[in-house]
Amino acid sequence: LLVLSVGGITTNLMIPIFTGRSTLSWLGPYFTLPLVALVGHAIIRHRLMDLRIFISRGLAYALSMAGASALLIAGARLLFPTWEVETPLVHPNFVIVALVALAMLSSPAQRFFSRVMDPYLFRGGIEYSSALRGATRRLSRLMQPAELAAELRQILAEVLMPESFTMLVKSFESDTFEDLTANATQAVDVQALSALRLGHSDTTVIVVSPAQETGLVKSAHEALRAAGAEIVVALGRRGQLLGVVLLGSRRSGDAYFKNDLLFIEALTDLASIALENAMLYRQRIQMLEYSDRLLESLDSAVVAIDITGKMTSFNRAAKELLSLRDDHRGALMSILPSEIGWALVLAISGGWHPREVEVTIDHVIRDVLHVILSTAVLHDDEGRVSGALVVVTDLSTVKALERNQRRIEHLAIMARFYAGIAHEIRNPLAAISNFIAMLPDRFDDPEYRDTAVRILPMEVSRIVRLADRLRLMAPSEGGKLSVVSIAPLLHDIVAMHSPTAQEQQVKIDLHCPDDLPKIQGDPSQLVQLFVNLLRNAIEAMPGGGTVTIDADQLVGRSAAGSIVVRVIDEGLGVDPTVRAKIFDPFFTTKPSGTGLGLSICREIADFHRARLTLLPRSILGGTIAEIEFPCMAAEPKQT
Repeated sequence: LLVLSVGGITTNLMIPIFTGRSTLSWLGPYFTLPLVALVGHAIIRHRLMDLRIFISRGLAYALSMAGASALLIAGARLLFPTWEVETPLVHPNFVIVALVALAMLSSPAQRFFSRVMDPYLFRGGIEYSSALRGATRRLSRLMQPAELAAELRQILAEVLMPESFTMLVKSFESDTFEDLTANATQAVDVQALSALRLGHSDTTVIVVSPAQETGLVKSAHEALRAAGAEIVVALGRRGQLLGVVLLGSRRSGDAYFKNDLLFIEALTDLASIALENAMLYRQRIQMLEYSDRLLESLDSAVVAIDITGKMTSFNRAAKELLSLRDDHRGALMSILPSEIGWALVLAISGGWHPREVEVTIDHVIRDVLHVILSTAVLHDDEGRVSGALVVVTDLSTVKALERNQRRIEHLAIMARFYAGIAHEIRNPLAAISNFIAMLPDRFDDPEYRDTAVRILPMEVSRIVRLADRLRLMAPSEGGKLSVVSIAPLLHDIVAMHSPTAQEQQVKIDLHCPDDLPKIQGDPSQLVQLFVNLLRNAIEAMPGGGTVTIDADQLVGRSAAGSIVVRVIDEGLGVDPTVRAKIFDPFFTTKPSGTGLGLSICREIADFHRARLTLLPRSILGGTIAEIEFPCMAAEPKQT
């Protein structure tokens, strides 16, 4: 360029000025034409200016100058017919053309020319400001990343019409890129994008130009050019790369000029904000969908209410367990069972937060339903209470399993019991059989008769006692629960057995308040339970003593509390080595015992959901038989 410029200036300008001759002017075109070609190539290749604007505006200015000059020259000839006769130093036509050129280069003329002539000369040109305003409106709405990619592609197609458009989005969780467009072009090399260090510089729009780069960056440009990309746009926020847009060459064949690149750069800021919002929007939707799927997969019923008591959401299990329908969303929680409604009210008011509380609710189809309630308070972004939710777990299956387990345990006890009965009956039957076998031979023997009269009634009585025990076994099978008051029951038992106890030098002391809460129980079985424990206590003191019966209410273990009855004796106590077997059928420490008394007591306690334990009274001896019964819920007082 320097050689051509010097050659053209020397032959066409400098030599004629200093020598007054143009002998070498014929060489000028040989310098000027290559110079014009190289300058044009540089302008197009390196985007020094937009040639469309340069050519169109230059042509418009030239035509305007020619028209204005022609009109002025024609008018001057009409007004001054003799002006060409004189031979001034400069021809008047050149003066008119120069004045017109200066006038058109002035600011007022420029503004007038742009206002009047541009709409006609540049019709169909790109209105970048209008396109940006439209893009702002279209990208400001909330949408998914794929919708954003389609919208951005449409905007660029309307303005620049690229042959290809590819949008890659970087995942929040990893460094992988997701292609949001279905392109038939060659796949983009992600490693090539990494080599450009997008997001680590202030450059957001990169022109793919392998010839101007070196090393890894050049290889990256070559890979992108091979994939059909001519422009790389980095979308990022707060120093973090969110995505990349790759634009192919323009359908018109034109290059991306400076104004085009400025438009893309301005659009990049809008697209980056829109992409960040779209990614957060998609993440929120995914979290909501995950939460919905998680709630739907739960076997427990989940119901959420707002601060006004309206149900905002519930899951599939809540529909099945609480008979809710989809149209119940937005309804008041009064349609829920009262136990659940009160738990939610107490949770919102801060009075009580139930955690795994077992309650019974009235079910439309299944009558009484045992469930576990847990509540949680919901807060808004400012920490204020916005609602509450309750988790209701159906215990029907658990209760059925517990009943089956108790039945299996009962059957196992019965099996051991019958085996023991068979063994116990075999001994007296063998003795009776032996006496009967000797009857023909020793019928007249007085000693035989005396022995038979003495032994046979004892063995028969033994069989009768075993039969009575057999009748008393399995108390839970025929038991019927009703409301029972413990205090009068204990008073009656003590009154009936005090005379017999006094004959054995045993005193019975009863300490029982009259206002004890009521329990659910079978009165006949409870009498059997307390009588068995009282007999054991009396038999544990053959030398006499005092049996103390204490009854009291415990508060705190459950919502309604419990009643504890203790039967305390002053005997020798239970040997620690046999305490683990004390409730097994046919296990006894008494010479004449059957080993069924305490096992029957345990059966009765289990039937009443009570806890029966034997504790040492003190290191000096004695035993405490403790039974803890669950109380019934307090009934509301009548006013």
